[in-house]
Amino acid sequence: MYAKVAIPKSAPNALTYSVPVELEGFTVPGVRVRVPLRNKTVTGVVVEVESTTELESKTIRSLIEVVDPEPLLPPHLFFLADFVASYYRCPLGDTLATILPAGLLRADGEVARLTPAGAATDSESLPGKRGTVLSELQAAIKLRVPTLLARAGATGRGPLDALVESGFATISTSRRDRSPEAEVAAVKLPDVPIEQLLERCQRAPRRREVLDWLAEQGRPALVAEVCAEVGCSPSTLRAMDAAGLLLRFKQPPPRRQRWVLKPAGGRHVLTDEQQEVVGAVGGALAENKYAPFLLEGITGSGKTEVYLRCLEEVLARGRSGLVLVPEIGLTPAASGAVERRFGSQTAVLHSALSEGDRWREWRRIREGRARVVVGPRSALFAPFENLGLIVVDEEHDAAYKQQEAPRYNARDLSLVTAQHLGIPVVLSTATPSVEASALVERGLAGHLRLTRRVAGGTLPEVELVDLRGEPPEPGEQGRTLFSRRLRELLGETVDRGEQVILLMQRRGWAPILLCRDCGHRIQCPSCSVSLVVHQRSGDLRCHYCDHRASNPKSCPSCAGDLLDAVGAGTEKVAHHLEQFLPGVKSAILDRDTVRRRSGLQDTLGAFAAGTVQVLIGTQMVAKGHHFPNVTLTGVISADAMLGLPDFRASERTFQLLTQVAGRSGRGQRPGRVVIQTYYPDHPSVRLACHHDVTTFLSEELVFRRSFGYPPVTRLALVRFEAANERLCREAAEAAAKAVSPVPERVRLRGPAPAPLERIRNHWRWQLLLTAANRELLRELLEKIEGLALPKSVRRIIDVDPTSTL
Repeated sequence: MYAKVAIPKSAPNALTYSVPVELEGFTVPGVRVRVPLRNKTVTGVVVEVESTTELESKTIRSLIEVVDPEPLLPPHLFFLADFVASYYRCPLGDTLATILPAGLLRADGEVARLTPAGAATDSESLPGKRGTVLSELQAAIKLRVPTLLARAGATGRGPLDALVESGFATISTSRRDRSPEAEVAAVKLPDVPIEQLLERCQRAPRRREVLDWLAEQGRPALVAEVCAEVGCSPSTLRAMDAAGLLLRFKQPPPRRQRWVLKPAGGRHVLTDEQQEVVGAVGGALAENKYAPFLLEGITGSGKTEVYLRCLEEVLARGRSGLVLVPEIGLTPAASGAVERRFGSQTAVLHSALSEGDRWREWRRIREGRARVVVGPRSALFAPFENLGLIVVDEEHDAAYKQQEAPRYNARDLSLVTAQHLGIPVVLSTATPSVEASALVERGLAGHLRLTRRVAGGTLPEVELVDLRGEPPEPGEQGRTLFSRRLRELLGETVDRGEQVILLMQRRGWAPILLCRDCGHRIQCPSCSVSLVVHQRSGDLRCHYCDHRASNPKSCPSCAGDLLDAVGAGTEKVAHHLEQFLPGVKSAILDRDTVRRRSGLQDTLGAFAAGTVQVLIGTQMVAKGHHFPNVTLTGVISADAMLGLPDFRASERTFQLLTQVAGRSGRGQRPGRVVIQTYYPDHPSVRLACHHDVTTFLSEELVFRRSFGYPPVTRLALVRFEAANERLCREAAEAAAKAVSPVPERVRLRGPAPAPLERIRNHWRWQLLLTAANRELLRELLEKIEGLALPKSVRRIIDVDPTSTL
């Protein structure tokens, strides 16, 4: 018997191992196993079992251990793993490591230790990197192997292995693939009168305190809870258990209280449009068939209530449901609505959870105790046994695309999953992506619409302010942050006690620190971008590699002292707001806020409670939030993305403007939107002002067809990264040569430097391939993958990229 085992960070395909007779009954697809790989033991997943193999038996090594008593993954996730590995060009082992809870396939930890012989050896007497590795180890005595090799600048572990063979070092390993603890210790009183128990510990006052406290609570308690309340140690409780004074046992840990944004109100009577949508999805549920729907509903039209009603029907049929949101920041709002409706049947999955919390939620789903799951893209891999419906909220959002391998798009994978399982999938948005619109146009998805706001009223009135006619603000290099009209409406809105959202698409104080004497820009030493000025932290930062530098007093190029912070970010907007509206409480919501512990919770919670009147933020403020007291939305600059060298720039701008406009006027009072721009005639800006989704999509599809961009074609970006620019360029040129001459219905753009030419000290060259269909594109990518690369060059293949920067 033979098992094919997928192992992370090893081979592109599963490796074949023989199965010892005593393990044959336990070796089934889906279980983790321990196997030898080169000179190490690693953990992988069995993906297939077969009775024979074409490989020579003497070359096949044996499986060592079966880790799990039963498969970790349901069958549909194996199908999905195979699809992701094939379509997105990612090794199967790495794909499974993404699907499983963090750590379950983690490689063993290795620590190198210096021996007495190594300590007595002159490191300079050893050739090459062996001497450097020994020198680093002599300085530290012991180090994790990856850290040691990185400090020594070694590209492989050959020098360290040579030191081990010579007796100068030893390597110890520790397993790191264990699942987090699923149970915690608890205690309870035995079935004995409390008086008798107290009598037995008259000379042990701390034990009496424990007994009194447990009797007062009248329930079992966690060991940690007892120790905290009474002030005893776990050893005291163990001794009491041994003496028969209490009983120790294991139980699942209590679920941590999650922070959610509770929606106002509960169930309401559906409008005719909502009933029609629920009926269409319900019909597909009744027929048990694959049915993709694009649910296009204006902001505030009750899309959330629609999918909650659909989920109710799913659960009534004994099945489970999945709600995907674009990013973690939207999870509190979505989970609040779902949890209010479905209570403890709700589970939340996302990468910000601790490994233990994520494992416990994963187990609840696997065991069927949680039947509705909410989360960002990784929640698609929740281990449902009987999934009945997938909802993709804000389907247009680029955050559904993962930027590290495997570079999958959760929206697209939702369609693949639903088709495989034969279930409905709802793509919900106010601003459909061009891809989703194309599905409807080709008859591959149904089109459901919600055209009216459920709270009454109409979409907010949008005013366009041409910044070319505005007087410049002092110190802003001729630019204007707040137009006269926006200042006027801001003052009126806060005077009425209503709330405001301001969109500024850059974080920090200013994107550039410029010397007015010589024109020098303070740039990141590792990336081809300027350092961003951050006023709150008082430093300069790179938003790509996180390099930080102190704010200089003089120009590092000419020593001049005329340094000017050019442009604006969220911090500068907040500062200017304070200048003309002193005393008005404002808050910033951007990536810097979210990085702080409870930053998202504190900011959104304060705005929802009304203690913050003006919320200033990046794109995070435009997504899915429902604040009924917001009656004014201001866009500081609508032009930030229009100049990007990306064919999706217009679409992104239109979606962002339309979405942020929809945050206004969602309550009983009408809303107003002010969009400031230097390009008032640009189609993205002009059509967003009229909420004209249909015209924009129609015109954008014409543009895509004219230039052969998706969804008319299939696109892949192939990028090469290396510290050596020449090697990087040569690798890109070799890839272009491998697919040349390009066949019909294929277009090759490049090779050329990436728009962001250098990041983290690595040069970046890339080429773009567009093909008429998926099969043709795959053939070209296989040719590129077949090329040998220098070890120092990294190749990245991104199929269906959402950004070409």
